[in-house]
Amino acid sequence: MKEPAALPRRAWLWVFAAYLFQSIPAAVRDEALPIALKNTGYADKDITKVVAYLGLIFGFKILLAPLVAAYRPRGFILVTELAISALLGGLALQVAAEHPSSPTIIACLILLSFVAAAHDFALDGYFVSALDDRSRATHSALLNFASKLGMVLAGPGLIWLAGRIMEYGPQSADAWSWALLAAAVLALFAVLANALGLRAEPAQVTDDRTVSERFQDMWSGLGALFRDPRLLAVLGLILFYRASEIHMGKILPLFATSSTPGGLALGNETYAIMRIATAVCGLALGGVIGSQIVARLGLGRSLIPLGVAMHVPLAAIAWLASTGSHDLRFIGTVFFIEYLAYGAGLCALLLAMMKLASGPGAAVRYAALSTFALLANYLPGLWAGSLSDKLGYAQYFLFALSLAIPGILSAWVAKRHFPEA
Repeated sequence: MKEPAALPRRAWLWVFAAYLFQSIPAAVRDEALPIALKNTGYADKDITKVVAYLGLIFGFKILLAPLVAAYRPRGFILVTELAISALLGGLALQVAAEHPSSPTIIACLILLSFVAAAHDFALDGYFVSALDDRSRATHSALLNFASKLGMVLAGPGLIWLAGRIMEYGPQSADAWSWALLAAAVLALFAVLANALGLRAEPAQVTDDRTVSERFQDMWSGLGALFRDPRLLAVLGLILFYRASEIHMGKILPLFATSSTPGGLALGNETYAIMRIATAVCGLALGGVIGSQIVARLGLGRSLIPLGVAMHVPLAAIAWLASTGSHDLRFIGTVFFIEYLAYGAGLCALLLAMMKLASGPGAAVRYAALSTFALLANYLPGLWAGSLSDKLGYAQYFLFALSLAIPGILSAWVAKRHFPEA
């Protein structure tokens, strides 16, 4: 009897669906949640702390590596995606409850971040192991597009949807409940598409090592990283190169939608539409420009000019806060240039991290560097809101701009470690 013919691979389908899904919890946490809390009356200092604490949970991602490896990767990815979809749906129901339970909502958000961290590690590992070098290169553009599309749909898209619903009368909590339910439905469609794509993938060899052996391999990879002479320079980049941008990003959505003095007083819909138009185009174009500059000049020589370019637009944002200008065309232009410059600078930072991580144990090394990057990204949220309350938006953005000094110094130190790049 003939064996059933193997199904044709549909890597394009699972890459698109899985990475679109991957961006949904992150966008809900980093973009939609701050606006939702702002709409329901929370102070900036409380909002930035909540987002920071939830984001810091991702710092445990590297410790999950030996445990995640014990499961079949395709099944683990799909199970965690179903769990995340269920948590989004449960969060939507709890937000709209007659007597919403704050502990339950907080528990849902914590579980969402924890399960998403495990999912992200499993998916990234599967992408690296299931595809060869040529296939990874072929699908990298699709991965990037899917991630950005998911960020738009689950971030500005939900903000826009909640704003539209509020126009018809429902209270903020009810509007955001419907928006979260929409995110859960979007996530389920992504799960179905991912399952269809993964169904045609060839079976992979199960990792039969003990948990102890897998932890030993992880510590070995980390030991090699900590002995690398380039580590301190790259850590300096991770901590300081985009510190200005990170501090600004924690307050920018709150500043844009705030009706207090110094805020731009943009409605949810206006802000969302601006964010969609400027962020996607700006980040995508910035990534292309950044990669071209690195290709022409080399990584070491690109770090300082890209770092300077990344910080310049913050001066315009500080000016917006000081003048109270509400000219939408000018605001949109500033947002676009800021995202464009950030996309170019981020490209240089990621390439530096990848070069340091390359070699034996690359997955663990890069995961460790990503953990440091997560800490650098979310820790400022613990004090950003309180600081902006004390200084005011304009002075806060000037403070953020002053962080360009250690950022450029970190680029000057790091460039000497990549002379051949």
